[in-house]
Amino acid sequence: MNVTSKTIYAIVALVELAKQENECLKGSVIAKKYGIPRRFLELTLSELKIHGLVDSKKGANGGFFLIKRPEDISLYDIINITERELNIFDCKKFIDKHGCDMLGIFDELNEEIILVLKNVTLKDILKKAERFYGSLSFII
Repeated sequence: MNVTSKTIYAIVALVELAKQENECLKGSVIAKKYGIPRRFLELTLSELKIHGLVDSKKGANGGFFLIKRPEDISLYDIINITERELNIFDCKKFIDKHGCDMLGIFDELNEEIILVLKNVTLKDILKKAERFYGSLSFII
């Protein structure tokens, strides 16, 4: 499974919201900064809202904001919302499950990948971004 653009956009948007530290940020601002289709990003943010990661406020000073702390949002949480399928190794898709001797190994690999995704948080991603790009600007 390759993650779709929806997942990438969700991660980018959540990182931007996390940098705002409880301030609202319009989806259109994030979309413009990263060249993301505005309507698609706003639909993605709405889906994140339905699943309890963000909320929104209407008005001139409105926008989206995190309702969970960055350390409480894992990559697994995000991918589980944005992707239909989390299995990387799914031999049942290609081989009759009774004929797949590797089924147990593939299931174990999938579990290990999910464990990694559950242990990487939005806060970890923010720290990595700071290492790559230096001090992050919180002003857009």
